[in-house]
Amino acid sequence: MKSSAPKGSNNSTAIPPPVARALRKLGHDLSVARRTRRWTQQDLAQRMDTSVSTVRRMEDGNPGTALHTFLRALHVLGRLEDMVRIMALDQDTLGLELTQQQLPQRVRSAGGKKTKARPPGAPAEDGQTTTDEDELKGF
Repeated sequence: MKSSAPKGSNNSTAIPPPVARALRKLGHDLSVARRTRRWTQQDLAQRMDTSVSTVRRMEDGNPGTALHTFLRALHVLGRLEDMVRIMALDQDTLGLELTQQQLPQRVRSAGGKKTKARPPGAPAEDGQTTTDEDELKGF
């Protein structure tokens, strides 16, 4: 009995519909970008250093297509930096919110010693005075 799953895929895990839709849309958008540049699938394949059948599978949104293939296509099309920018940590709103929620309420110094706040210009424990400029050095 022949399997209908793509070669190299794992039959035990189904691809969630949103992921399948995203793959198809990404493949379609890559196809449009290629055609906008007036490139054939053969042209794109040569620029990516891959086969035409791989370009076809990618443009069809085949889930067995390797991520690096999509990234190479984006690179050749001049769109790789857009992907990198989208995935940057500062764009991860949920991740940033979760990190903010996990911040400690207070931070204690190592060894448990409490340090007293000194007004600017007050002498330090060693008897020397500090200025605001001294305290800001290193920033």
